[in-house]
Amino acid sequence: MQQYKSKKSNRKINASAFYHEDYQWKVVLPTIIVNYLQEKVREQQPFKEFKMNNALYFLSLVISIPAYQKDKTYLWGYIPMDSQRLKKKDSNYSKYFEYFLQIGLLQGKGHSKGRTCKRYRYNYENINLEGVECLDFSIFEMTDKFLTKNLLKEVVDNDTILSCSHLSKWFDNGLFFDFDRLNNDLSSEFCYNKYSLSYARLNPVIAKAYKYWHSALMLKEQCFRISRNSDSDNRLHTNLTNMPSKFRPYLTYYGENIQSLDIKNSQPYFMVLVLESLNNSKILEIMSRVFGNDNIGNIQQKLQQITSSKAFQEEFAPLKKAVLTGQFYEFLMPLFTDIHPDYDGVFRKSFYNSDTGKAEVYEFPTKRDLMKKLTLQILYTPLKRPSKEYLIFKQHFPLLCECIEIFKTTSDEKDSFKLFPRLLQQVESDCVIDTITKQIAEINPDMPLWTIHDSFCTTQSWFPILEFMVQELFLSYSQGVLPSFKPELWCNTDECLKVA
Repeated sequence: MQQYKSKKSNRKINASAFYHEDYQWKVVLPTIIVNYLQEKVREQQPFKEFKMNNALYFLSLVISIPAYQKDKTYLWGYIPMDSQRLKKKDSNYSKYFEYFLQIGLLQGKGHSKGRTCKRYRYNYENINLEGVECLDFSIFEMTDKFLTKNLLKEVVDNDTILSCSHLSKWFDNGLFFDFDRLNNDLSSEFCYNKYSLSYARLNPVIAKAYKYWHSALMLKEQCFRISRNSDSDNRLHTNLTNMPSKFRPYLTYYGENIQSLDIKNSQPYFMVLVLESLNNSKILEIMSRVFGNDNIGNIQQKLQQITSSKAFQEEFAPLKKAVLTGQFYEFLMPLFTDIHPDYDGVFRKSFYNSDTGKAEVYEFPTKRDLMKKLTLQILYTPLKRPSKEYLIFKQHFPLLCECIEIFKTTSDEKDSFKLFPRLLQQVESDCVIDTITKQIAEINPDMPLWTIHDSFCTTQSWFPILEFMVQELFLSYSQGVLPSFKPELWCNTDECLKVA
């Protein structure tokens, strides 16, 4: 195993990655973890089949798994490890984790109710971190070809690449991430700022720093990941969908700034689109895929009975107008008269986190920002324990909520309420990925094209064409139920002024 130190700088942060030339495989790992492992290997001999590269890969999962699930919370920092997937990488995987526990590098939790995987976290209580304020990483060259070949199979989904070739092909050498400038501008985002690294409580500063660094290093090393699951949300998940939005000004394509066009109020919009398209064959096909063919006739009949009534149309009209004009969150604000800012002007509200099983307090700079979070709660809340805000919303829109509840009660399964958000995400992916971007790519094959779920992205020079075509194709797809859009140029304020 060879170690390569990345170029030194005057800054505190030294970042790098794993790299395997044949397979272009890269994995991020903190230097302090590597140093501790190497020291313990010299002191306490591991098992016979031990390979340092494989050990480092398994340890890197503590960072990479949460980095690819940026909106998920892991209680007390414990990361679930799927034994079946680990076994495919190395049949001796369990010996590695037993060794990590023996030498005090990891802490683990076994199987528990509702959790099928063993969970692990770095054992910072056993590692001397005195004086360390910022993240630090090291470069290693991977040498185990069996491992890297299996990793490549897992990360590169050929079916996804083929079905989305019009989007996946633009993840190439032209995408440049200005890591040095990001490091200089946002170094504080990657530092712990002397926060305690013990796990006496969940430390969001650590989690954020790791996720930011992992995302930045993967982009810097051009280690692109593309996946799509038709049995779930059917969205295209890539480095861009996992990338923090504040990284956008540092990403260019062959030296040109990137610009995006976002669908405003996207989840409420696709709810409106579904309710307005109950006879549309494509929407019905997606509903059949999500709810099952046996249920569609019953769902359609119940929904049409409600939505065709005059009472529903009168109730629904102002909400629909607010959604289509991009003012839905502002429309919601007067309904919640009990929500006020705290003494410092910040809005704070408690929301239940299904990942941790606990209620957590979130902070929002404005009431509108809080409404965005509240909208997801209203649309996706379980009916067995509806939130207070959902009940308030239902007082104003009882017939709309009756429609939402039809979607959520179609199945007797415990998590049947999750089928409704899956429906909206599947309609979104059909619209954005399988219809509009494909038609744009057919007409303009030279246009660089990416998506971030409900957002269309291209280079700045192509953006006027993209914007025009998206609106035209949306009219056709939605049969006139057109949303509002928000353009965003991916550059810092000074740079935007220069290119304007």
